[in-house]
Amino acid sequence: KLCSACSDPDLSPSHCFTPPCRAMTGEFTIRTRKFKQNPLLGRRQFVLDVIHPGMANVSKKDLATKLASMYKVHDSQCIQLFGFKTAFGGGRSTGFGLIYE
Repeated sequence: KLCSACSDPDLSPSHCFTPPCRAMTGEFTIRTRKFKQNPLLGRRQFVLDVIHPGMANVSKKDLATKLASMYKVHDSQCIQLFGFKTAFGGGRSTGFGLIYE
């Protein structure tokens, strides 16, 4: 039987530090809060909470593509993400995001 996390034939899945399938598929959850429309600057701004168990962090590119599908943005280049801090112990990050019109 193969380990599903690292495909090692001799060891069980418990030898890996990451949970088996979750880290490999890149599973994460996004929540927005303090969502604000800013029509003067033509943007929406929000605080972004990312829950990513089993992963060190999530790339901004992956976050931008998921946000683009959530908020129906035509181009993910219109999304700016910055200021991310990973919580102590991992699994949760918080940052700031802007979606330009």
